[in-house]
Amino acid sequence: MNQELSKEAIANSLRLFKSRRDDMLHEDIAAFDHHLQRFVEFCQSDQMVFSVLRRLIERINVDTEQWWKSALDYEERKLVFPNDADEELVLRFKILESVAVNPRYLSKFGSVHGARKRDDWINLFRSLVVRPFVDELSHRLGSAADLASPDARSLQAVPFNRIPSDKEIKIFLSHKSVDKPLVYRYYYALMEAGFSPWLDEPNMAAGVSLEREIFRGFEESCAAVFFITDNFRDEKYLAAEVDYAVMQKRKKNNKFAIITLRYSNAAPVPDLLTPYIYKDVDNDLQGYYELLRALPLEFGPVRWKVEVIT
Repeated sequence: MNQELSKEAIANSLRLFKSRRDDMLHEDIAAFDHHLQRFVEFCQSDQMVFSVLRRLIERINVDTEQWWKSALDYEERKLVFPNDADEELVLRFKILESVAVNPRYLSKFGSVHGARKRDDWINLFRSLVVRPFVDELSHRLGSAADLASPDARSLQAVPFNRIPSDKEIKIFLSHKSVDKPLVYRYYYALMEAGFSPWLDEPNMAAGVSLEREIFRGFEESCAAVFFITDNFRDEKYLAAEVDYAVMQKRKKNNKFAIITLRYSNAAPVPDLLTPYIYKDVDNDLQGYYELLRALPLEFGPVRWKVEVIT
């Protein structure tokens, strides 16, 4: 495919595919029929996207009518897909084509499978039929493009349950005021790496309630990092923050980490923190390494800096 299309044409196809896909999955449900039809028409007409599908459609026959018959039978209510990945992709695409032509399939689908409202049966169809198709097609397009570009990389299939919201990705940095220069080094390093650290001074406006803002910081975080240095004395100053952290851990389970970094010659780790991840570190570099290892988040894809390729 790369020999038939220019890099610019491939990048444009990927960009438009991502736009049509995201509209269908995430835009207002009231316009779902419209976005589904646009997505299907794009897949049928775009040279790059359809080339991926055409090679499969030309050699694979699927019985879409039989699938709908089983899916819309009140007694069977079966959603049967082939074990072969290629056959499954073709069948799912044919199902989307049939719904784009006849939207009434959706209301019947929702009714048979227990969804009473339009929003519910569209979300059910999105979840059971649409998302698996676009995830697999996105992956195949990324591989077929064979380009180290943000457009190609952004299409690599990532399950939607692995994408956190903006309100749950902060990293709360708990420390004594005297250690603020040390903690700022972590703050800036995390910011540069694309994370969202929370620190009292840059994240709190003047006049706000300290306790309320700290609690909100924990609510919107995926981790709390406690810095234990030789300046630390367990004077109960962090008791509330430890309580907040434990509360979030119980609430979010594996989506929240309590991380303690203990520097050389520091006081022992407080008892309340010992059940959780804690590491003895000799320097900031080692501490930063241990912090990244313990986070429930991961780095994004490696890519060239903008100024390198422009």
